[in-house]
Amino acid sequence: MRILRITLILLLSLLAACGRYSTSGRTAGDIKKIAIPYLENETAEPEIEIEITQRVIDGLIKDNTLKVTGEDDADAVLEGSITEYSNVPFTFSNELQADQYRLLVGLRVSLLDRKKNTYIWQDKNISKYANYYLETSTEQTYEKALEDIYRDIVEEILGATVQEW
Repeated sequence: MRILRITLILLLSLLAACGRYSTSGRTAGDIKKIAIPYLENETAEPEIEIEITQRVIDGLIKDNTLKVTGEDDADAVLEGSITEYSNVPFTFSNELQADQYRLLVGLRVSLLDRKKNTYIWQDKNISKYANYYLETSTEQTYEKALEDIYRDIVEEILGATVQEW
């Protein structure tokens, strides 16, 4: 009988703890559709805003929590700009030649609730980097570093937009 009581108490405690957990997103409720206009590009890197904007759109479509739509139909709008792009030597060989480079991309983004005309979150700074080697014999190339950065940016924006932990 005592084991049954202990088991029942543990089970009720577990259920009570789980009852408070929610996987609903911050944008749940009245936010169902989101617009993502092209980000502004404040850097000298041409067309990076096109690639990052498209990656964010693709990520939201794949996530399928919010419907991506035009601004006229949207409940929320993701606004922002690419504020930094740098590609600088990171490590050097004995001959003072760069062996490894660091690629860095920075953004500032906000999510506007169009119905309330207030920001759900504002001026979120996202900065991602990856290192790569000039030698093409390594797996970590410029293209791979850029892909890693794009993936990390999309994950952070998705996390801020549709998840609450």
